[in-house]
Amino acid sequence: MNNDEFQKADEEAGVETAVVEVMSSAESAVSRTMPADDIISFRRQLIEDYHKGSSGLLDLLHKEGKTDLESRATALLDEMVRETDNLLGNELIATRNGDLRDSTIISFKRIEGLEKTARITQSKQQFEKQSGIDLDSPLMIVIFTYFLAKAKDTFNQMGVGSEINDLFFQKFGEVSEDWKRELREKLEAARVAR
Repeated sequence: MNNDEFQKADEEAGVETAVVEVMSSAESAVSRTMPADDIISFRRQLIEDYHKGSSGLLDLLHKEGKTDLESRATALLDEMVRETDNLLGNELIATRNGDLRDSTIISFKRIEGLEKTARITQSKQQFEKQSGIDLDSPLMIVIFTYFLAKAKDTFNQMGVGSEINDLFFQKFGEVSEDWKRELREKLEAARVAR
């Protein structure tokens, strides 16, 4: 939240305050000792550290194989929820420091973020219902388990030994590790082909 938003909130509340630019010691040290290019480089490094070695969120999603619309939407929702936790942390720090005005404003911003996340989640669920299949539904586990049990029954009826049975399920687990993303891509391709 920038100082303009705090000033606006103060003006709306009828509070007169002097605007003071506050920086942490790390920020002021960075701004006094680093040229602009170094600050940009430092910022890039912080982003890369935050995203576990990726240059940004998009790069991280690409490296994690989240290239389809569904997995990206889910990852973005997760990022939004993480950011509301960051706001909560800032709110708690402000409260502990006795900055109730700042705490209240941050709390309001957090509520706005949560409301947006809820609306996007509801829209996503509505889209999935309209598209026919909700892969995150607990019923998908029932369906998946049913077919795996039928595969096991088939192996037993064929008289295949436990070694082949175990090998099949081990390999099946490996090749279907990312089954939701792969199935979503196939469903999306089928929808487009209609």
